[in-house]
Amino acid sequence: MKNWEKKAMEAQKIPSLLLMERAALAVVEELLSGKYDLKKILIACGTGNNGGDGFAIARFMMQKGYDTHVCLVGAMDKLSVDAKHQLEMYQAISGKFVTAPAYHEYTVIVDAIFGIGCNRDITGIAAEVIDSINETNAQVIAVDVPSGISSDTGKVCGVAVKAHATVTFFTEKLGMLLYPGREFCGNIHVADLGIPFEECPECKIITYTEKDLEKLPKRGGNAHKGTFGKVLVIAGSPKISGAAYLSAAGAYRMGAGLVKIFTPKENQLAMQILLPEALLEIYDRNRPSIKQLKESMEWADVIVIGPGLGTDKAADKILKYVISKSSVPLVIDADGINVLAKSKTYLLEKHAPIILTPHIQEMARLIEKTKETIMKNPMEEAKSFTDEYNVTLVLKDARTIVTKNQELLYVNTSGNSGMSTGGSGDVLAGIIGGLIAQKMDVFEAAKLGVYLHGSAGDAAARVKGSYSMLATDILDGIAEVTRG
Repeated sequence: MKNWEKKAMEAQKIPSLLLMERAALAVVEELLSGKYDLKKILIACGTGNNGGDGFAIARFMMQKGYDTHVCLVGAMDKLSVDAKHQLEMYQAISGKFVTAPAYHEYTVIVDAIFGIGCNRDITGIAAEVIDSINETNAQVIAVDVPSGISSDTGKVCGVAVKAHATVTFFTEKLGMLLYPGREFCGNIHVADLGIPFEECPECKIITYTEKDLEKLPKRGGNAHKGTFGKVLVIAGSPKISGAAYLSAAGAYRMGAGLVKIFTPKENQLAMQILLPEALLEIYDRNRPSIKQLKESMEWADVIVIGPGLGTDKAADKILKYVISKSSVPLVIDADGINVLAKSKTYLLEKHAPIILTPHIQEMARLIEKTKETIMKNPMEEAKSFTDEYNVTLVLKDARTIVTKNQELLYVNTSGNSGMSTGGSGDVLAGIIGGLIAQKMDVFEAAKLGVYLHGSAGDAAARVKGSYSMLATDILDGIAEVTRG
């Protein structure tokens, strides 16, 4: 049983059949919204409670005069108690059953086969039914989650219903937001069923919309550059300068008052040309000065470290010192994470909040697991890591997740495929650093930074297209998103 259902029934004494009725009515409301051709309706019902929702939907639609049929996917003697009760109510009004439906004759098909109950590959009759549904031209509505999609991971369990719309309950399920699951859901409609989140706060998944841009730090008319904070970007190596520029520019675009780039002397000219607004602190890579580093750290309100830093002894020395000595928040990205993969114990020496921003492959190196293992359940892998090391984790992918122990999971829904380009992550690290510099809470800066970064990418895609986007275009997109 779904955790939120169980808690609601225990705390509020809500009967399970009442929740089923509310769920069914939410789907009926969607069916009657005017978006569907209701000439002939098929409800495909499984034997669990998702099927019970389907029987109730069929009953309501028949009572409203619509030509509605039910197809039972599974054995009658396997019905759950509540599903059997709903079936009996449907039969009481002479509900119509079809054993071998001509799927192509139906204008609307409601998928109530498995819902969130799918946890293994679908085979046999159920797989054949799903294939038949997908081969029709009918408008398909899924109940709770398209059958065949893991509600936890978004994995396709062998085969899955391709829905035009999904009516889900209480909150969006993680598997509906992550890929490939998101591609099967169509338009998502959330019905709360009258259950307050207080009954199951851990079930809530946070997503942001354009309205959440209101969380951006306010900028008063009497401000000066010191008001908006100082970002230290420790980035670049003798052969890599672009990452330092992109991170620093991301921080400036995000509104930081001052940005200092701590980078090898080989990058001096490039930084002076690319970003003359930035302060520069150059050092000898062969003999990195701890005194220089200490002074720059004391100057900063937040530190971004890692983009293009390299993974040699100098990078290791710098990262270890910064983690162990910093009294201000750290955003660790790219090569900083690759260095940590060899020395995670550095995280145990921290004295300030840390945000890590790995992509899936960097995360795999960090926790010494395969990329495939992480992809099977990214949320669990992320939460396990943050619980152990008490950090904020930004796990970057097509659907980036942000998590921290004791905090609600955030799943980002902004962004596009054009952002899968070199330097995009460097910009994100700078954006997050820029928000923290303006005194935003670290976890909130991570969430809002990820959303804004994706929105900036969407703005860039509207101008450049997803094929031609560069990371520098995302920088330009920030201006459009924050313009208001």
